[in-house]
Amino acid sequence: MSKLLNKYLIALIVMSLFGMPWLYLRHLTFDLTLQETYDLIHAIPGYVNYLTRLIVIVLLIIDFRKEKLKHVVLACVAALFYPLLGIVVFALLMLEKEKVRVRV
Repeated sequence: MSKLLNKYLIALIVMSLFGMPWLYLRHLTFDLTLQETYDLIHAIPGYVNYLTRLIVIVLLIIDFRKEKLKHVVLACVAALFYPLLGIVVFALLMLEKEKVRVRV
């Protein structure tokens, strides 16, 4: 199960690196005197955020189909608004499936 969740953790870490650390590092790394450069550098965290959300949704759809789990729409809508919530829904459904498998 941990191998299954590693890719989601990597995606969340990449998304968080372009959050608050990006605000501090962009001034050290780039020359922000030009307005075009400033606009582009300022927009990168938003692009990374939306791209990460889409990647998490695609990975969830693939893993839901591979594991033959239900409620894929619930997890994908949750991941659209808050990616960690979609991952938690997926992990809980996987744990429930493993628990049922162990009982039988």
